[in-house]
Amino acid sequence: MNFHQLSVFYVVVQRRSITAAAAELRLTQPAVSLQIRALEKECGLALFERGVSGQARMRLTQAGEALYRSAVSILHTLDETRRVMGELGAATKGKLILGANTTGGMYLLPRIVRAFKEQYPETEIVFQIDATERLYESTLQNVLDMALVGGPTQDRRFGVDQVCLDNVVLIASPSHPFARRRSVTLRELGTEPCVLPQQGSRTRALVERKTKAAGVTLCVVMQLQGTEAVKKAVEANLGIGFVSSYAVEREAATGVLALVPIERFELSRHMELIYRKQKYFSPVAQRFREFVGEFAQQITPIRAEMPPSRRAGHQSGR
Repeated sequence: MNFHQLSVFYVVVQRRSITAAAAELRLTQPAVSLQIRALEKECGLALFERGVSGQARMRLTQAGEALYRSAVSILHTLDETRRVMGELGAATKGKLILGANTTGGMYLLPRIVRAFKEQYPETEIVFQIDATERLYESTLQNVLDMALVGGPTQDRRFGVDQVCLDNVVLIASPSHPFARRRSVTLRELGTEPCVLPQQGSRTRALVERKTKAAGVTLCVVMQLQGTEAVKKAVEANLGIGFVSSYAVEREAATGVLALVPIERFELSRHMELIYRKQKYFSPVAQRFREFVGEFAQQITPIRAEMPPSRRAGHQSGR
């Protein structure tokens, strides 16, 4: 088993077709088939379920799934090693592959990357936005160098750098009665139509866990994919909602959405930069980690401010 065979296998899995893989690799179909057969002979197991005609899209067997997971990690580690060797010879150059959840990727990471690139313009940075669970998997497989996610990350396979605080705030349309209120009580939320992200969202999990712990079950009338969809539904007065404070800085400043204080109740979490434990950091990756730590000191999340008289009562009641 060698890197070339694994690379061919990886592309065949991605394409689910010998023909398509051969075209991408610029090899003949027999050459691709020969590499797959060599792998299967060495493993002693079939890696694909093939159609009778040989032309059907190929599906992985259980052995194929296991080899694919290992191949992803091996090939990305090889790529990382090549990058590190290249960066050691050019301290100002390098490449970073970053991941982020919706909040981090759309509202926070771009401003960090922009500031970093201003100081280190020769650094190539690519990043992808994905669900947190998939970011965990990609980070462990070395597909990503680091990922920005909402905490807490409790898996001990990861190293964690806390970046900044993120307040999760209650938002309402300016035409909603809550927008004209000085504050609302937590129990009032239980009778209001609520718009939340789909199941699996870390923001949603935090909101529902904390509100239920306080004895309130939200009346969820819409489940939408992504923060922007939630904001648009709330703006249309289809319900109240909860989003990261970083996601509504512009709307709060322009009055498109209202931030509504909740008496004696706050939702916050840390945004975290995660990476595989015991990972070797290239010079550019270490520089980025240090930069994020310094840049984070300048980040102050907005919050729904309670009027002074209510705020004093809130603090004394803690």
